[in-house]
Amino acid sequence: MPSAASVAAGGSPQAEIDGSVLALVQHWRLVVAELAERGIDLYDPAVLARPWPGIRAVIFSLLDSPTRLRAALTRR
Repeated sequence: MPSAASVAAGGSPQAEIDGSVLALVQHWRLVVAELAERGIDLYDPAVLARPWPGIRAVIFSLLDSPTRLRAALTRR
């Protein structure tokens, strides 16, 4: 039985996304692939020289849009 916190206003269970760092690391190939499709090469020296908070924000933004990463981290 779904918990009250996981039930949407319509009464159906709401999927939860595991946005933990561990989950992201376990699916790192998807992180790299999704960012590459958006024109961000994580291994480019120019990207590596950028501050981490900006890159982190871009990575976590992948969970806010319909991506393969979001699908892989969604608990149903």
